[in-house]
Amino acid sequence: MPQHALQRYVYLLAALVLTIVVLYFGRDLILLFVASGLLAFLLLPLARRVEGWGAPRWAGALMATMVLLLLVMGIFFLAGWQLTRFGDDLPALQQALTNKGQALQLWIEEQAHISQREQLRWFNERLTDLAGMGGSLLMQLFSGTGAVLAAVVPIPIIVFLLLVLKDKFRIFFEQLGSTREVLVLDILRNISSLSRKYLRGVLLVTIILGTLSSIGFLILDLKYAVLLGFTIGFLNVIPYVGVLIGSLFPILIALVTKDSMMYAVGALAVCLITQFLENNLITPRIVGSSVSVNPLASIAALIGFGLLWGVVGMVLAIPITGMLKIVCDSVPSLKPYGFILGEEITCPKEQRIRLPLNSPKEGEGST
Repeated sequence: MPQHALQRYVYLLAALVLTIVVLYFGRDLILLFVASGLLAFLLLPLARRVEGWGAPRWAGALMATMVLLLLVMGIFFLAGWQLTRFGDDLPALQQALTNKGQALQLWIEEQAHISQREQLRWFNERLTDLAGMGGSLLMQLFSGTGAVLAAVVPIPIIVFLLLVLKDKFRIFFEQLGSTREVLVLDILRNISSLSRKYLRGVLLVTIILGTLSSIGFLILDLKYAVLLGFTIGFLNVIPYVGVLIGSLFPILIALVTKDSMMYAVGALAVCLITQFLENNLITPRIVGSSVSVNPLASIAALIGFGLLWGVVGMVLAIPITGMLKIVCDSVPSLKPYGFILGEEITCPKEQRIRLPLNSPKEGEGST
C-alpha cells in the first residue's frame, strides 16, 4: 500500500511538472486558442440568432466576427483620441511637474534642512538607475507589443472558424464519449455557459465602473477624465491588482495639474467609492456566482498564471480557474479539488465535528 501511494504521488508530480512546462513553453499558442475560444463562446448566441433568421452558418459566424472587430476598433479609436490629447498636453504637464518638483524641494529644504543641491544629487543618482531599468523595460515592452499584435491578428480568423465548425466540434465531443463518470460534452456545455456569463458580466462591469469613475473625475474637473475612468475600468479585469494600479494615475494627474491637494484627495475618494460600489453592489449583481472561486484560490491563480503568462495570464487566471473547478465538480473523483477551489460554505452547527478536550482515560472504552 505505501509503495502504491508513493507511485501515485510520483505520477501526479510528474504530470504537474509536465503540465507547467507545456503551459510555459507553449504559452503563445495556448493563449491564442484560449482567447479565441472564450470570444467564440461569447459570440455563439449571436451567431445562432443570425442562423435562426434563415442565414447560412458562415453568415452567422461572419456577422458575429464583424461585431467583434467593430467593438475592438471602436475601443482603440476612443483610446487613441484620448491619448492624442494627452500627447498634445505633455509639454505643459512636464512644466507643471517641474514646478511641483521645485516647490517640493523647497519644502524639504525648509523642513528637513537638506539643501536642494543634495536633493538633486540624490535624485540624479536614482534617476540614472531608473533610466537603466526603464530602458530595458521599454525594449521588452516594444518587443512584447509586436509579439502581442502578431498574436492578436489571427484571433478573428480563429473565432470565425470556431463558429463555423461548432457542429463538428459538438459531434467530436459526442463521439469522444465520456469519462468513467460524466459525459465530456456536458462538461463543455457547462464551461461554455460559464464563459458567456463571466465575459458578459466583466464587460458590463467595466463599462459601469469606467462610466462612474469618469463622472467622478469630470465633477473634479480633472483632465483626461474619460481616459482615466475607463483605464480603471479596464484594469479592473485584473482582480485585486488592477484597480490599485489604475487609481495611481488620476491621483498623479490631480497632483500635477491642480494647485490644491484636495483634488488628489477627491480623486482618491472617487476611486474608493467606485471600488466599494463595484465590490458590494455591481459585481455581485451582474457577475454573481458565475465563477465561484474562493479568494485564496484566486490569489494563487493570479500569481501562478502571472508567472507563466505575464499580464495576459493574470487576466485569464480567474475564468480558467473557474473552468477547472467545473471539470473537478463534474468528475466525482475530482470533487475534493473542486471543493477546495470553491467559495466557503457554512456548515450547520449540528454537523460540525467537536473534538474532545481531554483524551479518554486508560481503561475507559467506548460502549
